[in-house]
Amino acid sequence: METGSVNLWEDCVQCDTDTQKINHLAKLLVTRKSEMDILTSKDVCKILDIGLNTLDNYVSQGLIEYSKTQRKRYFYRRSVNAYLDKLRVRARD
Repeated sequence: METGSVNLWEDCVQCDTDTQKINHLAKLLVTRKSEMDILTSKDVCKILDIGLNTLDNYVSQGLIEYSKTQRKRYFYRRSVNAYLDKLRVRARD
C-alpha cells in the first residue's frame, strides 16, 4: 500500500508477521488521521488557553496556518502542533 511516495508495507521492516505489519500500519494511519483533524477557532483557543482576540492576532501575524470557508476559520491539528513546536523550550542538560 502506498501513500504519496512512501511504501507503508515496506516501512514495516521490523515486523515479522503479517499481523504485526497490519498493527503497525493501523498505528501509522491513526497517527496520520489525528494530524489531519480539523479544529474550529474555539477548539484552538481552548487548546492554547488563549482568547479569540489573541488567536486573531496570531492568524494575522501568520503564526498559525488556517483555512477559511465563508466566514469560518478552520485549523488542522498539525498546524497547531507546529505552532506549539516553535514555542518549545529545550531542557538543560
